[in-house]
Amino acid sequence: MDITLNSIIKELIYLAVAFIIALIVRRVIHIFIEQYFARLYKSAQHRGRSINKKRLNTLARAFKSLAAVSVWIIFIFVLLGHFNVNTAALLTGAGAVGIFFSIAGKDIIMDLYVGFMALVEDQYRVGDVITIDQDHSGTVQEITLRTIKLRDIDGNIHIVPHSLARSIINKTYDYSVVNVELGVAYDADMDAIKDIVNKTGEQIASEEDCKQIFIEPVQYQTMLRFDESQQTFRAQGKVKPGKQWAAASEFRMRIKDAFDDNGIEIPFPQRVVRTVTESAPKKIVKSKSKK
Repeated sequence: MDITLNSIIKELIYLAVAFIIALIVRRVIHIFIEQYFARLYKSAQHRGRSINKKRLNTLARAFKSLAAVSVWIIFIFVLLGHFNVNTAALLTGAGAVGIFFSIAGKDIIMDLYVGFMALVEDQYRVGDVITIDQDHSGTVQEITLRTIKLRDIDGNIHIVPHSLARSIINKTYDYSVVNVELGVAYDADMDAIKDIVNKTGEQIASEEDCKQIFIEPVQYQTMLRFDESQQTFRAQGKVKPGKQWAAASEFRMRIKDAFDDNGIEIPFPQRVVRTVTESAPKKIVKSKSKK
């Protein structure tokens, strides 16, 4: 009984030591991957080469996930070997099982393939705002070789397998565009409006708090259409990725004040209502009763 108890204790100690070693190896590999990509980014900056840090972070996450899976697979095989499990026979038997799983798990294989190609082609990165098939929109929280995790504006997490991402719209790739549509009355002087819009955009882009996010200031772009009660035009600018919504909001507030200061009306829908009153003659019918 003592021998059996001692052997059990030894095996438990072996398992604990092997598990701790696996954790340490995984952590060391993760640190090496992080330091490698950090050195790569610093080297590119030192040489004046353009390199996107978000892409490097995304690749680092993918490599760390792959390294973790590899470490735990090796850990499992080491344990099987320690307990004298015939791993060769296990792998041979797994060949037939593998055929079954290759058919049943074709979606998983496709997810891994598409995920790998997405990382290689740099289609999206952690922190980008994307829309997948018009059904899922949000900020990319995590990219693995199998799934994309998005957090939408309500805080919900969308987990989408790579194989289901048939079409992707990346709204924050390298830079973003500020698009603002504005309407003014038909009697407004468009030359004066162009000047006000351009000066307002340049003023915002030159301010200390905003000039770091602007690549090109918001400027008058084009006349879009003649609506029922206004003429509508577009103003457009270029900003750092993901900053277009804040920049558009700030521009709308400033242009409203600028229009008010210059007496330019932002019209609202108006309708002329005509009331027709018809006076109909009234007939009074008196009934006579015979006695």
